[in-house]
Amino acid sequence: MGTTKHMHFGSLFFVFTTMLATSSLPTAFADSGEKPPLNPQVLAQVATQEFQADASILVHGYGLDNSPHKIDRRSAERNSVGNERFEQAVERYRKELAGMGETYCDSRTNTVINSTTQQRNGSVKAIVTETTYLTICSSSTETGYETHHALTFSPLPGGKWEIVKDQYLEPTGLLPLEQAQSLVDANAESFDDARTRMSLEGATPASTNRLDEANKQVKETFRAKGYNYAAMASYLERYWNKYNPAYRSFTGSGGDCTNFVSQALRAGGWKDKPGWFRNANYWWYSSFNQSRSWTSVEYWATFARNSGRTSMLSNVWQLRKGDVLQVKPKNSNQKIHTMMVSYYSNGVPYFTYHSANRYRRSLNQVLLDWKGGVFYAYRT
Repeated sequence: MGTTKHMHFGSLFFVFTTMLATSSLPTAFADSGEKPPLNPQVLAQVATQEFQADASILVHGYGLDNSPHKIDRRSAERNSVGNERFEQAVERYRKELAGMGETYCDSRTNTVINSTTQQRNGSVKAIVTETTYLTICSSSTETGYETHHALTFSPLPGGKWEIVKDQYLEPTGLLPLEQAQSLVDANAESFDDARTRMSLEGATPASTNRLDEANKQVKETFRAKGYNYAAMASYLERYWNKYNPAYRSFTGSGGDCTNFVSQALRAGGWKDKPGWFRNANYWWYSSFNQSRSWTSVEYWATFARNSGRTSMLSNVWQLRKGDVLQVKPKNSNQKIHTMMVSYYSNGVPYFTYHSANRYRRSLNQVLLDWKGGVFYAYRT
């Protein structure tokens, strides 16, 4: 988001990675006893299996014959999505994406145990980072997301652990954004901080209707500005969940999405334009400050248009590497998020962005994330 909050955690105890095919690994490595030893490796594996069980719904479906999780396998406390179970909501999302031509054939998850707190009753509370990737069948493209959880692990006989409570601290990528946001713990930092932004008008909305290949070629705006779009895309994918220390992060002060796009634009050849930092006609970053157009959704849009560095596209499906998309959600009077295309395959743009961190999120996913919203597409 343009002013989104994102959680970072200090010490990393253990990283566990698994593919979907290995999600049935045993969860017990400790000796039997009333209180199993606190082993982050074991906790990471238990968490990974749970996260993979969720991701497998987008791959195999829920309650279907070919699903590895046909029964209600989760004992953890977790909120429902409206009137649906979490698993049912993910299954509905899978069907929506399939109707748009996007299906998944594999998944993998990295799990990081960031911190643990042992409770008197033997349970363990842990802050956990989940990074999950899904492979799109038609193009073999991986799309990914990062989210943080507050998990409570309870000991079982035989040195095993189970997750009894799963609190999302950021929205999962397994659901459309509005539904995913509803699951985030009320006390967690959220990326939805639109009230801190001002509304500046002038951008022309882009159609979301799919274009046939002939129309795509006819309507596409010619790019001749000499920018390095491959460098922009490479920058996004390098730092999508590992922030560049050369820049300040704005995750705790409104959000990092526009800041991240500005960094990528600079990496691709955009030059700073010095001037009064509150004036939207200037765009720059320094070690002590930055222009508002560097970090604000609306200020960036104003600078991008007024400077002549961008032109408006009439359709979101015309977006290519290095192009920028902004969104004004349904029932909102202002744009709240900025994202850039880092990959393009089989007629589909993919966006990599901060707040929440997403890797190659397809335009199909983005349109469902902000269903009913208004989109603004910029050719850079």
